Amino acid sequence: MKIVIAGAGAVGTHLSKLLSTENHDCVLIDNDEERLEGMSSNYDLMVLCASPTSIKTLKDAGVAGADLFVGVTRYESRNITACMLAHALGAQKTVARIDNYEYLRPENLEYFKQVGVDSLVYP
Repeated sequence: MKIVIAGAGAVGTHLSKLLSTENHDCVLIDNDEERLEGMSSNYDLMVLCASPTSIKTLKDAGVAGADLFVGVTRYESRNITACMLAHALGAQKTVARIDNYEYLRPENLEYFKQVGVDSLVYP
């Protein structure tokens, strides 16, 4: 499975480590080079030091052929935007981490699906 993860914080790095050891094709994107240090040399994954809301970055990450795109940066708006762009570029499924519980109301979930965010995760 091809998985692109935006955000190399605690959740993104843990997820990418776990998935890469299970032989998934993983790409980890973050604009903080320090967070990405050692990830590609210690795990079987590709890292991109760039903005996950950049169309060029998403194309370079191969999001057009991705089975899953996960936005888990610390910024809810960045996660949602990255998921919308990833969906528009061809990602099969998208998941965004959010901070606003209101988004999980049943009447709001359809709106997110319409704009390309398949699932929302509220910690």
